[in-house]
This record gives sequence, structure tokens and C-alpha cells, in this order.
Amino acid sequence: MWRNRKSRPSKDLDAKKLAALVDASQISEQEIRRWHTDFLDHYPSGLLDKKAFVEYYQKLHSDIGPEGSFEKIFEMIDANNDGTIDFNELLVVIVLMSRLNALDSRLAFAFDMYDASGDGRIDREELADVISAIYDHAGITDRKGERDPKKRAKEIISQLDDSGDNKLNKEEFIKGCKNDPIIRGLLTPSI
Repeated sequence: MWRNRKSRPSKDLDAKKLAALVDASQISEQEIRRWHTDFLDHYPSGLLDKKAFVEYYQKLHSDIGPEGSFEKIFEMIDANNDGTIDFNELLVVIVLMSRLNALDSRLAFAFDMYDASGDGRIDREELADVISAIYDHAGITDRKGERDPKKRAKEIISQLDDSGDNKLNKEEFIKGCKNDPIIRGLLTPSI
């Protein structure tokens, strides 16, 4: 996507580029146009070098890591190693990074809450307790058959447990929740 381009950067957002950005970012066309105008007001060339990128990215995402991590992100974006990136690259990476980081962070937080023993693993009993608490919160009183918390916990662990220890570590939990919207909806309803 980022190779062999930028001989003369286009500052315009043509309909095809705009549609691709809206699709990739799930941000409205109006918001992307506003960001683009702001970007060109601050960087009239339509390009950012590493220093300008770090400053711009820190302004947008002050909650993400130290400056060194911004430089690594820049190096990943600048696939042709010309020392610059354009608006399209900036927007796609910012959106993807923020979504991935936000989801992983929220799932990690949920895991830490559910790991009652603090051993870095969620076992069937802990997961059944979590499912019961979620049912209580949702007002679900029928807990027979498919809704039995112990049965659901066993099914979820057997589905997500890659290591075969009948427990979920944080990585298995996050991966499983990200890959299965039904499980994510049950275990992390607000995410």
C-alpha cells in the first residue's frame, strides 16, 4: 500500500482516496476532510518528516507511549524510506493503531478484573463467577442448559485455551475475545 509512491504528493483528497479512507477508518467523510484541512494548514507540503510526525502524533495521541515509540511507528509507515509520510498514511495508521491499542487495553483490563486469584490465568470457576455476575447485571435469571455459567465457562475455555491447561492466560483471552464476537459480547459487553 505504501510502496513506490510520493514522487509528487497530491494534496487533494480525490473521491477514490476519500472513500478508501472512510472505509478503512470508519470516520465520517466530513471529519476526514476537517483533519485533512488542519493537516495542510500545519504542513502545506502535504508531507511530514520524522520530527514533524512525532510532534503531530503526540498532539493527537498524547496517551500513547514515549517519543521513541512514535519514531518506530514513523519508520513502519515510511515504507519507501524517503523520510516522509503523507496524510493518507498518517490517518490510516493513526486509526488502526488507536483501535488496536484501545481494544487490547480494554480486553487486558477485563482479564485482570476476572483473574480473581491473581495468578495470570482464568480458570473455569473464575470464569463461571464472571458469567454469573454478568447474568446478574443483565437480569438473566434462567441459568439452565446453554445458560448454565459452569457449562458456558467450560465451553469458552475449551474453545480459547491454546495451551491445553484448561485455563486462559491473558494472551488467549484477548485473542479469543478479538476473534469471536459472541464470546467478546458475553465476557466484555461494553467493549
